[in-house]
Amino acid sequence: MKNFEEVLDKAQSGNVDAMDELIYQYYPMIKSIVYKYGKKVDKEELKEYLILKFIENTKKFRKKY
Repeated sequence: MKNFEEVLDKAQSGNVDAMDELIYQYYPMIKSIVYKYGKKVDKEELKEYLILKFIENTKKFRKKY
């Protein structure tokens, strides 16, 4: 991944490619959560929900300077 802060700034500005890069980077963590809780719920639905929450919270994320 490129400089995390640079990619985050672009993603927060609405750059779809930057958001895709962040999702790709954190996708293994999302899959891990789905694997852990997937027996109790629909796996695809949970994966979509987590990706949407990731996008929403990425936009709200504030860096400490």
